[in-house]
Amino acid sequence: MPKQNETRDYRKPCTLCKTPRDVLIRCQIDESGVWNFICTGACWRQVSGGVVDGDGAPEHKWYRYGGMWKNKHEAVSAKKPKAKKGGKPEVNHEQEQATEGEASAGNEEAASQSVVVNAP
Repeated sequence: MPKQNETRDYRKPCTLCKTPRDVLIRCQIDESGVWNFICTGACWRQVSGGVVDGDGAPEHKWYRYGGMWKNKHEAVSAKKPKAKKGGKPEVNHEQEQATEGEASAGNEEAASQSVVVNAP
């Protein structure tokens, strides 16, 4: 019978920040054409400009989206939260900042949590 914390052994590290994650974006980010696994937060926005197919900016000219990878040993979703009518989803930035602070303190479990979206 597997132990509960063994599922973390199936996480993959982000190519840029090296943080183990349950959901990563597979993409090409430079002229080498090598496929990389990039975390869905700041690292992905840095290499893509925050747009799935790239923003076309010169600094992102090598970016090419190649799909999502998710840890099938964890109950995680790679789907974006649905937007409320007439706008973007409401994001709890206090929770996001707390998660970032915990991540820098070395708390891997907190670092893997996604941003909390408040439902109406």
